[in-house]
Amino acid sequence: MWKEIGKTAGKLLILLVPFFVLLPLYCRFFPEYYMDDEYAMYRQQKDYVQGSTGNDRIVILGDSRAKAGFVPDLLSGDCYNLSLGGATPIEGYYTLKEYLANHPLPETVVLSYAPMHYMDVDTLWTRSVYFHTMDTEDFMEIIKTAKEYKDQESILIDNYPMEYVMYQTYMPNKYATALKKAGFLFRYRKTKAKYAQMEESRGQSYYGTAKSSDSFNGEAKVTDFRENDVITHYMEQIFSLCQANKIQVIVKNMPMNEASYSILTEDFKNHYTQYMDTLAEKYETVVFDTKIHSYPNDCFGDADHLNPKGTKKFCQALMEAYPALF
Repeated sequence: MWKEIGKTAGKLLILLVPFFVLLPLYCRFFPEYYMDDEYAMYRQQKDYVQGSTGNDRIVILGDSRAKAGFVPDLLSGDCYNLSLGGATPIEGYYTLKEYLANHPLPETVVLSYAPMHYMDVDTLWTRSVYFHTMDTEDFMEIIKTAKEYKDQESILIDNYPMEYVMYQTYMPNKYATALKKAGFLFRYRKTKAKYAQMEESRGQSYYGTAKSSDSFNGEAKVTDFRENDVITHYMEQIFSLCQANKIQVIVKNMPMNEASYSILTEDFKNHYTQYMDTLAEKYETVVFDTKIHSYPNDCFGDADHLNPKGTKKFCQALMEAYPALF
């Protein structure tokens, strides 16, 4: 009987080794073969931030709207876009902290996050942790900080210690979907091309590229604005880090499409404005250019992101508003 049990256990072990050993090893060492475009953007930025090349006078921190809208080639030869899709000031703080540890100090940091990214943590787990572009030490600090605030649910998710371990060990349940979509090997050329494009564009990337969009963005789908206290903590950490290093800070709002702006509630507008006004009173040296405004629908490639026509309009407006900067 024990001999038969041993044979059965051996067969199970043979079946499990590829799944729980070889597959995680493949995921760990060959991410460019199965990850999507967003991985290339996160990875290229992480490499740039950790490297010592570049002497940027202006650094942009924000989310995907900022990543699409701030075009260094249109703004300045010494500007770099360090925005990340789905990011909040949480990711922005750790990006800036690491950047300053490896690069000369910039003169100006421009912060540009959608109102929704002051309300809730978006993709910390599904991008920064998933792509392994956030250091464990930084992530543990986020966990510790979140425990001190009430709006911690999207950071301290159910079973978060085990979830983090599964990401760190590349468990198949976390990466099987990407592997399936990629057919294991078939994203390599696209990933490499996107990485190269990010280097060439100094961190800028378009998302939607349609000629027009009248779809509704995230802010248009909610009735009110309510800030997240963990995110606010990290926004203030960015301000403090910049003040300590004598870096000018500008908080700049991206435009919405007309379709979204037209149905935005007055409560949302008023409470978002009050939130920014409160920060402005506390940080008098920070420039707050945060009025919610809109561009025509034909400036948007999708509900959230400016298309090439929209970026030209936006960057031209920036240069006119801040001629000494750009």
